[in-house]
Amino acid sequence: MKEMRSAIRLVAVILVIVIAAVSISYGFIIKENRAKWINLANNTRVADAKKITVQGRVLDATGLVLSESSAPGERHYIQNDNLRRALSHTIGDQKNMSFTGVENLHATKLLDMSETKTGYMIQKLTGQSPVGNDLYLTVSAELTEYIYDIFPAWKSGAVCVINFETGAILSMLSLPNYDPADMSLEVQDTAYYNRVLQKRYAPGSTFKMITLTSALENLSGVAEEEFACSGIWNYSDFALRCASGAVHGEMSLTQAFADSCNVTFGSLAHRLGAARLKKTAENFGFNYEFNFEDIRMNASHILTARMNAEDAIQAGIGQGTTEVTPLHMAMISGAIANKGVMMEPKLIKEMKNAQGVTLSTMTSEVFKTVTTPEIAEEVARYMYETVRGGTGTRAAISGYTDGYVCGKTGSAEWTNDKGKDTHAWYTGFLYGDKAHPYAIAVVVEEGGYGGSVAAPLASKILKKAMQLGLY
Repeated sequence: MKEMRSAIRLVAVILVIVIAAVSISYGFIIKENRAKWINLANNTRVADAKKITVQGRVLDATGLVLSESSAPGERHYIQNDNLRRALSHTIGDQKNMSFTGVENLHATKLLDMSETKTGYMIQKLTGQSPVGNDLYLTVSAELTEYIYDIFPAWKSGAVCVINFETGAILSMLSLPNYDPADMSLEVQDTAYYNRVLQKRYAPGSTFKMITLTSALENLSGVAEEEFACSGIWNYSDFALRCASGAVHGEMSLTQAFADSCNVTFGSLAHRLGAARLKKTAENFGFNYEFNFEDIRMNASHILTARMNAEDAIQAGIGQGTTEVTPLHMAMISGAIANKGVMMEPKLIKEMKNAQGVTLSTMTSEVFKTVTTPEIAEEVARYMYETVRGGTGTRAAISGYTDGYVCGKTGSAEWTNDKGKDTHAWYTGFLYGDKAHPYAIAVVVEEGGYGGSVAAPLASKILKKAMQLGLY
């Protein structure tokens, strides 16, 4: 009997501990996600508020009105067709088709939901509709339209430009797109899908930034080593080849990075091992459930399943199961430029009420420190050499002397069908230019080689951003 009472007490204690743990976990989840759940436009409270409230405006960083309302239940979008489509995933829509658009994710701000109950009373007593808040975004409509105009015709893909010092998103374009002003139009199956934030791509050789960082962190003296490339490296039953049958021969680590040698970086990943490479990638935000205030972004993945030597080799060159979103890739480049500090991405620059009073302004926040300033500076140097004389030469900006163009190209395999072109990648930044702290990521689906397709696109975009004086 005594033993039974002891067992019952033990079970009771365990039950109390389990209930407490579940309660704490549930409370944490509510705390972390409350804003997201409330802000979703398919919230029934939002639907009710839209019936009585004149939604606030959405404006770009210069004050250009992108969407507005003159009465409850209606919405008008900027008349420029190209501009409206270019910004469709950023603005959002009234049918909640874009989960990442401001009108969807931040509907409660536009409706000033803090005043919903008061709003009902005002309408009932005076017959007047309450008016929501205006949201000024960090994005440049002009830059986004420019990117839309120069993006390769009929290609899908994504581009994002950020201020790596503040985290401000200066532009994001996802293709294909749609028209928020006419939701009756037929669109491609993935047109509502924001590739900048939601699509996870194999990064290809752009991931070599992280492999390089991990090697500099973990392999003593690796920067002074000489490497040999015969064009192919056989590991067990796995053969790793350099792109286009290239044979790089004897070279330094700097040259191996600039020429994007798969053999060298596959062997580096093998020496590092899956655990160390994974740890460095996770320092850069891989395998992390992003929970940002202004945006919703899918997690990037690396080595989440089994981890063997072949997995590490594939991961080291950005293939296998490795995948990343374009915005995260821009954040990775930005962190290298920002001395190892990755900033939280921001989309809302300012919020004002109907009387024009500023209610909130953007505050820059550090997301995480990804590596030391010294290693970040060294990786930036390697990326400069890539643009100066490696695979990224077409990313150079003619006549640019205020800083240095640094970057990395990638040509990512995404299917076993050898008849399909690779996805063309470029990511990089302007280094040492305090007036233009820009980082960029470009991916052109089935575009071919990053150096010939994505890199020149990035050059034009960064030049345009400088001309506009964005910050």
